[in-house]
Amino acid sequence: MAKKTQTANRAKISVLIAALLMFASLSMAYAGAGIASGAGQALGAENVPGVSGNALQYNKTETTPVCQMEQVMAGEPALFCYRNMTMLMNCTRNCELNVTVDPTVKPKILALSVEPNQTMKLTLNISGSPLEGARVMERTLNFYLGIEPNATLQLSAQIRLHINQTALSQELNREVNASRLTWMYWNRTQAAWETVPSYMDQNGYLVCNTNHFSTWTVAEIADAETPTESEPTQNALPMEYIFAVVVVVVIVVLAVGLIVFKRRKH
Repeated sequence: MAKKTQTANRAKISVLIAALLMFASLSMAYAGAGIASGAGQALGAENVPGVSGNALQYNKTETTPVCQMEQVMAGEPALFCYRNMTMLMNCTRNCELNVTVDPTVKPKILALSVEPNQTMKLTLNISGSPLEGARVMERTLNFYLGIEPNATLQLSAQIRLHINQTALSQELNREVNASRLTWMYWNRTQAAWETVPSYMDQNGYLVCNTNHFSTWTVAEIADAETPTESEPTQNALPMEYIFAVVVVVVIVVLAVGLIVFKRRKH
């Protein structure tokens, strides 16, 4: 009888451990899905601050653009909603865009206004790592924007990136101070990053004005501090992995506790 009871208890423990493992798998899957959906969730036009009512909207939320060709007509703002990038483009001349966005880039809202002296073609490459040999900057937003026109031309432009301080802090696993964010461009001649005067507008965009295009990024720098360059460092562990480890540890502790308890009882 004791042997049957012991066997039954072992079976119960096995079932409980299996249930806990199943719970862990479902929890990790849920956590991963939640983070993935947040990372890949495209923004609709209604969630884009500062969009004018006459903007033409192109909903391509299932598309991660790779050499995606787009047309922007002179004086007609265009809003392109991709899977992980929402881009508002405004140009005073006809403009043809060639857009590529790295799939690893977290969703961002980018606005670009250009006043060129002629029609033009722009190649936009958006990545989470430096482009064209540019060095890694400390405390960036893991966002690098390469803008290349098809020809030498005169222009004035405004670049804006929407800043959600809470979302950025969660994404980067560190506290982001929005007041210390600034636009920077890669000076190819000096082989160094140069800061550009930047400010936050009323719609929550970090804004800078420029008369040239190259590789751009946004970095957080201390007051009166010269930005420093660094070698790539390994990012902190994503929260889903930390959550998974905690769940596994809890399961092991519970399983061991149940086994010890049953042995003491018999």
